[in-house]
Amino acid sequence: MIMSDRWVLKLGAAGLALALIGGAASAQQKAPEPKATPKAATKAPVKKAPSACQGLAEAACGANTACSWIKATKTKAGKDRKAYCRLKPVAKKK
Repeated sequence: MIMSDRWVLKLGAAGLALALIGGAASAQQKAPEPKATPKAATKAPVKKAPSACQGLAEAACGANTACSWIKATKTKAGKDRKAYCRLKPVAKKK
């Protein structure tokens, strides 16, 4: 009789442990993802107009006062960067 009581207690303890592990696992489940909004309701990113200096040759870039010529360089990794024309930075208003 004593052996059967211990056996029942072991089974009960094992069942309780499994129930606790199962409950902890279900508590860690991911929350359901929110429903996707319709594409018509989302705003499309506004694209900026291309710069007036983009694609200019060195002579044309130098002639334009709003543009500056950036020399070709080599990065620390050894990659060559081509020379290009870019818009001069504008000072922020205070």
